[in-house]
Amino acid sequence: MDYLDPRKRRYYNVRLLVGYVLVAIVIGLATIIVVYGANGYGFNTKTGQIVENGLLFVGSKPGGAQIILNGQPKNTTPARMILPAGNYTLTIQKQGYRDWTRSFALDGQTVGRYVYPFLLPTTPRVTTLQTYKTSPGLITESPNRHWLLVENNSLSVQSPVFDQYDTTTLDKTTPSVTRVTIPAGLLTNYSAQSKLALVEWSTDNNNVLLRHTYPGGSEYIVFDRADPAQSFNVNSTLKTAPDLVSLYNKSVSQLYIYDAASGSVRLGSVFSRTLAAPIIKGVLAYKPFGKNLVLYVTNDKEPAGRVAAKIWNNGHSYTLFEFQAGRHYLIDLAQFQGHFYYFAGSDAEGRVNLYKDPLNDLTDSASGRARAFLSLSLPGANIGGFSDNAQFIGIENGQQLAVYDLQNLNEYNYTLKQPLAGDLQWMDGDRYIGDSGGKVFVSDYDGANQQLLTATNLPTGGFFSGDYNHLLTLSTTTKGVTLQDVDMRAGADLPKQ
Repeated sequence: MDYLDPRKRRYYNVRLLVGYVLVAIVIGLATIIVVYGANGYGFNTKTGQIVENGLLFVGSKPGGAQIILNGQPKNTTPARMILPAGNYTLTIQKQGYRDWTRSFALDGQTVGRYVYPFLLPTTPRVTTLQTYKTSPGLITESPNRHWLLVENNSLSVQSPVFDQYDTTTLDKTTPSVTRVTIPAGLLTNYSAQSKLALVEWSTDNNNVLLRHTYPGGSEYIVFDRADPAQSFNVNSTLKTAPDLVSLYNKSVSQLYIYDAASGSVRLGSVFSRTLAAPIIKGVLAYKPFGKNLVLYVTNDKEPAGRVAAKIWNNGHSYTLFEFQAGRHYLIDLAQFQGHFYYFAGSDAEGRVNLYKDPLNDLTDSASGRARAFLSLSLPGANIGGFSDNAQFIGIENGQQLAVYDLQNLNEYNYTLKQPLAGDLQWMDGDRYIGDSGGKVFVSDYDGANQQLLTATNLPTGGFFSGDYNHLLTLSTTTKGVTLQDVDMRAGADLPKQ
């Protein structure tokens, strides 16, 4: 009976104790590994060192593209990867498309997101949709990118006619196009010298506010592309001659009416055909947002050569800051991740101030002031705005740009090498688009991945379908001015014909 032998029993206890110790060590090491892993650390099996890890998300349009990190092939998009902290060069490749690449630093215990890359075709497939004798006077697209209106100058001498393209049918053998006409008599003195310009679309994607300029004057109309008979002339409806008109809450039932001589902004009711008393006075420039919220610039009660950026909120005005008067005022506001962001400045000031939820700091007292959390500098900047998803704010002065990333809190200042035919526009939430040297120019928000695509006559570059599979642009050919469908897909992603 071995268990009665003291030496064997002692040996047994020692073995049992050693077993317990080994189990405890294994559990302890496992716990340490789990804790370190949960806190962004990893174990280098080659060196035996503990290293900090970061998390990287990579995506692309189209998906299924090869991810290459520091020259080594990895997964295909979309992908989630845990990587040691360090410097990386990321390249995304797919047959038939141009490479997308950028270098970045991934810090330990942080998340890198490069889910926005848009792969452009190496040689885009271009299809002619329509040929016009002369360049269309106006081409514009609804906010949901469903409807493209192209003014057909050769069809009527009595009233403007639009070719209306349904961008959801562009993959069909014969895309859908219909013709819609602004009702005769709606425009004053309409002639070959008349010009239509876009002001803004309603969010109903049917009504569009246009400015009609004709010899001797100008006026505003609301054109209902779905039911043209419901279109109306703002000037005659409200019996006014405004210098500027804006939609109230992106609807056509109420309008902001601006008179430059008095600097007044009034609300006009389309249904009752009435104009209210001025809600703001001394206005030099303004930008409405939603209901009862207007960001504006005024020189009222300001020293000579100085102006103030103010917020009108439901009957009360609050001062953001005073700055130098200029020829152009840069103002905009947007919502991003549950916060309101405002920016304001002038071309003479050389910068714009950016504010986050400023109404939380302000009162309607004369001494109230907001605290800017950033000044974005660019001498002579004369245009600016938020990207489509409001993550980026960008200001421009020709080929010089300054961009701020509200999500990652990074600032970018750069000069484009390519000359531009006009101001760049936000293509989507992450990219600019424009015309450089008669070709469509596309660039990431920070100036990376600059690309030239097909020929274009549009300073804005072109218009995309809702799925971004099609780019619609104008180009001059031997037959005239053509509306072209540029397919943004390539290789196996192209639809079968």
